Amino acid sequence: MFRRLLRSKSEASSRRQVDYANGATILHKAIEQRDWKNVLSRMQHCPHEISTYVYRIDCTTANAHFHYRVLPLHCASMRNPPALIISALISAFPEAVCTKCDGNLPLHFALKYGASLNVVQTLILANPKSLKDSDDSGKSCLEIFEDNKQKWDSEVEADAIFHVLKEGVQSVTFNADEVQPKIQEEKMASTPEVDVPQDKVSPDMMTTINDEGWKKAGLSIVVIGASGDLAKKKTYPSLLHLYDDSLLPEETVIWGFARSNMTNEDLRNKLRPFLEKTNCSPSVIDGFLSKCFYQKGKWYGDVDAFSDLNKQLTENEEKHSTLLEHNRLFYFAIPPNVFGETGVGIKQSCMGEKGWTRIIIEKPFGRDLQSCEEILATLSKHFSEDQLFRIDHYLGKEMVQNLLVLRFGNLMFEKLWDRNNVQCVILTFKEPFGTEGRGGYYDNYGIIRDIVQNHLLQVLTLLAMEAPTKADGPSAGETIRNAKVQVLNAIPPITMDECFLGQYEGYTDDETITNKDSNTATFVAIRCFVHTPRWAGVPFIFKAGKALNERKAEMRIQFKDAPAAEFMFDEKCPRNELVMRMQPNEAIYFKTNVKSPGFSGAPIQSELEVNYNTRFFSNSGKSDSNPDAYTRLILDVLRGRSAAFVREDELRRSWEIFTPLLHKIEKENTKPIKYKRGSRGPPEADIFIEKKSGYVRNKDYVFYKGNVERKSDVKSSSSGTADIGVYGLSVMGQNFALNIASHGFEVCVGNRSPSKVDDTVKRAAVEGSLPLVGSSGPENFISKLKRPRKVILLVQAGKPVDETIKSLSKYMEKGDIIVDGGNTNAKDSVRRADQLEGQGILFCGMGISGGEEGARDGPSLMPGGPKEAYDELEPILTSCAAQTASGPCVGYVGPIGSGNFVKTVHNGIEYADMQLIAEVYDTMKTVIGLDNNEMSRVFEKWNSGRLESYLIEITASILAKEDGITNKGHVVDYILDKTGSKGTGKWTVQEAAEVSVAAPAISGALDARYISARKEERVKASKILSGPPTSNLSPSTRKSLLKDLSNALYAAKICSYAQGLAVIKSASNEQKWDINLAGCVQLWKGGCIIRAALLNQIQTAFTSNPNLVNLMIDPVVAMELNSCLASWRNVVITCANNGIPCPALSGSLNYFDSYRTASLPANLTQAQRDFFGGHTYERIDAAGPFHCAWTDAHKDIGNVNERTKGQK
Repeated sequence: MFRRLLRSKSEASSRRQVDYANGATILHKAIEQRDWKNVLSRMQHCPHEISTYVYRIDCTTANAHFHYRVLPLHCASMRNPPALIISALISAFPEAVCTKCDGNLPLHFALKYGASLNVVQTLILANPKSLKDSDDSGKSCLEIFEDNKQKWDSEVEADAIFHVLKEGVQSVTFNADEVQPKIQEEKMASTPEVDVPQDKVSPDMMTTINDEGWKKAGLSIVVIGASGDLAKKKTYPSLLHLYDDSLLPEETVIWGFARSNMTNEDLRNKLRPFLEKTNCSPSVIDGFLSKCFYQKGKWYGDVDAFSDLNKQLTENEEKHSTLLEHNRLFYFAIPPNVFGETGVGIKQSCMGEKGWTRIIIEKPFGRDLQSCEEILATLSKHFSEDQLFRIDHYLGKEMVQNLLVLRFGNLMFEKLWDRNNVQCVILTFKEPFGTEGRGGYYDNYGIIRDIVQNHLLQVLTLLAMEAPTKADGPSAGETIRNAKVQVLNAIPPITMDECFLGQYEGYTDDETITNKDSNTATFVAIRCFVHTPRWAGVPFIFKAGKALNERKAEMRIQFKDAPAAEFMFDEKCPRNELVMRMQPNEAIYFKTNVKSPGFSGAPIQSELEVNYNTRFFSNSGKSDSNPDAYTRLILDVLRGRSAAFVREDELRRSWEIFTPLLHKIEKENTKPIKYKRGSRGPPEADIFIEKKSGYVRNKDYVFYKGNVERKSDVKSSSSGTADIGVYGLSVMGQNFALNIASHGFEVCVGNRSPSKVDDTVKRAAVEGSLPLVGSSGPENFISKLKRPRKVILLVQAGKPVDETIKSLSKYMEKGDIIVDGGNTNAKDSVRRADQLEGQGILFCGMGISGGEEGARDGPSLMPGGPKEAYDELEPILTSCAAQTASGPCVGYVGPIGSGNFVKTVHNGIEYADMQLIAEVYDTMKTVIGLDNNEMSRVFEKWNSGRLESYLIEITASILAKEDGITNKGHVVDYILDKTGSKGTGKWTVQEAAEVSVAAPAISGALDARYISARKEERVKASKILSGPPTSNLSPSTRKSLLKDLSNALYAAKICSYAQGLAVIKSASNEQKWDINLAGCVQLWKGGCIIRAALLNQIQTAFTSNPNLVNLMIDPVVAMELNSCLASWRNVVITCANNGIPCPALSGSLNYFDSYRTASLPANLTQAQRDFFGGHTYERIDAAGPFHCAWTDAHKDIGNVNERTKGQK
């Protein structure tokens, strides 16, 4: 696995050095976070980082600004790694084990930080001389071990390490019964972290691919039309999957070419949201994007731009001159009208000289025979047929590619596959949505051109062809396509009497359709015949439509009646059918007849089924373990495999079959039959198909959740097909539903307003034909969900939640799940859970953070409720949550109420964080005198260091935004200084008071919002109440104050998190929620508003010490706070001297000072309480409550213990 990571000595001698303050390397960051899985992934994809030095701050010394250099092996040795990681790093870069970083070998670091016996042995075996080498302070390995012996929990293991260090690895024999259990414990603890998922590519397949040679060459991929939807949604994600599976050459670069004005970084930023929807890790995505670049052209045939691109490609190829070949692949993700000019530009300026050049061309390939001929002629002038790969993604689908094996690899099917046994063949394509904004394009093509002439006809050729001489391997391409052409040649042109056309009601309501009397068909049924000896007389039916009742694409072969069955059985014996479902949920099932269960002997239809997801990918739990069509097809191009691509003569013949029909429809303006949206299509179409095909539909058969039932037995409450329901379709609800659907889960959406449902269904269609269906009311909504039904509510908090639960729960049953995803008070969630418990419905309260953008691309999710409910929801929530290097931002928080509580405190911290930034902004503006652009640059710089966070990032953007209304100044200066509040900050302060935890930064932020709302009062007060004059600072003082502001903001942010987490900890203890604070912090690391780099350190603190009483007393955090103190105090003083309110900055400092003070003046306060109220007090020199008769007027208060009974 790691052999390919080895680097030559010449490469090692030119090792890079990286400053951690500027980002370090992703490998180093993964090691620091002990994310061992991503460490292995990063080593594979970016091997140069294994030999890269990083400058780090040494947090183990009193001087926090002392820098030292480390290599990844040294860094890992400090973090108690699995021995596998150490072995891998040594194998990849052997020099590291002998290299000292600031005077220390990896073995020295391992002994200083308590590494396992396995790690110590591995380091010694790799460099035996290290036993005799001393560290930076002159200490031997044994002395280092003795100084740090307390870091090993196991005395057995510590004793074994002592003997290894004293006598060497080879000379020591261990008692396996004593030592091995400890080693096994380490392996069990580390295995989940380094578990690498099974590759989609088998070892044999990878060997075959490697033997083909092209992976040893350089590769330049150029995506023409890189800014378009096809490139972003299909091409680049497919290339990412190939990169992730090590199916691209090591020296691959990927260039985007388009007319948009973008930089390399702009392209990467546009691609990232689409790549993050895959299940690839962040480190893999980063590695992939580092290979992506951009070239702008004035038009797609811009020869000068292609010349510039060629220079870039050539320079990269010359850097790797030792490679014998450098191949180039161009992907045309552009309209067909610019194929010609693009081909000319490539041919003249950008062809490869030391390897092959191949072109992938996307459909449509014209709109009739003549336009197709023109495209073919244009491209054939510049490229040979073996250079052109015309892509039809249906030929990459699992079930379509499965046809060859199914037909020719199974004796029983090939014997049945002819006119003697087959009644008819029906190829179906159905979509539940209409054109939805694509009407302008669609109206020029229609359903026949869009689906039938290419996709379904290609499927027919594979289904009907004779056996090719070769079905797999390099030579299969021509033999398979020859067999397909024979089928096409046997199909005569389609005539009008073999065609049925439909159009859904409201088609022309699409604003992009200009011809409101359009006759463009959105539904078609066509019959054709294949005039070969095998298929003569067998009708082949194409059926395709939009805005129908479901999403489906399938091949269906109905066989003839069983001989004499009507005489043998009293009831009709249904016909057998073989169904190959291409989408959704790829499957093959054979409808066969069995005896009815019970006393009856009548035949009933059931099926033998193979579902690809459940049969082959159930262990991974992810259907995306099966590569998608585009990924397969691009790999085929790289391998030079042409079987799944459309050859020139295939394309020409397919247009000859359909062009006469298309021209007749257009010339005679044939009107299609209208049908209702959401139906099966025009009712007349069923009659047409039955008449033309002889197909007999078994009306009693229902394919239901893998079981067959008679329709009369299926109750109205039967389970639907949707994996989950989302009810409440504001923008947040819409985006979250689309997010779930984009990860392959079928979603049913509902809303009180039907228009919101329609809008969401339309968006799902536009954003990639996502598996999302609408509903017409609560009962219909629930009926479309699989059992146990899972419903997420995203409606306004309060009474609307109760009303929605009431309207939906009446149609739900025991075991179903309702999740409230709104900003709900924890007490309300507890009440609702109690109310639903009587019905057996499980209720969860889930905080969702990230706003509208996060809901679509990956939010932070904080679910609390019954554990069994979370286990049902977990696969869906894990997929759609924000993803970070340390894992998804979702996890089980605890019992009901805990998730809402954590979200409430999250919002409180958010209040504090925003107020802190506002106070720093005010100081920059008022005291230092920076303008908006200058402040924007300061925040942008801060965001590249330890203050990196979402709120700092958007602050930089906000301050830079110029006003587009007045065209003068910046937007921020025109915004009224009144801050709104939705109540969650208030809840946090109330909850903090309930559990007796101080939260001054949060309460200060809330107070600031309340005061800001009193604008008129403040304006009047400003004319009456006076303040100090603003200081006039020197340039050096302003520069110094900027640095102080950075330190103060950092320290105050730590304190605001400390306050919020203390509130959660106290509430968890009181409510017995058992909230894991390290896990809680993980939920906030991505997707949410308070995500920040600082959370990595906070998570480490609570991981190292789960019982940590307060974040501030973690040793590393304490050191950070102490180093910022002088700056922090200076900022608060500066604000006070200049009359700048800073309730959050000063509140956090007061919190820090109060918490660190051993003796507070609370003794006087308590004395006052006892003086006027007899509240008693405790003494420092004796136990028990006391009361003092402070004056002669004070009376005896009686039994002090009884008086104070029950007080905390």
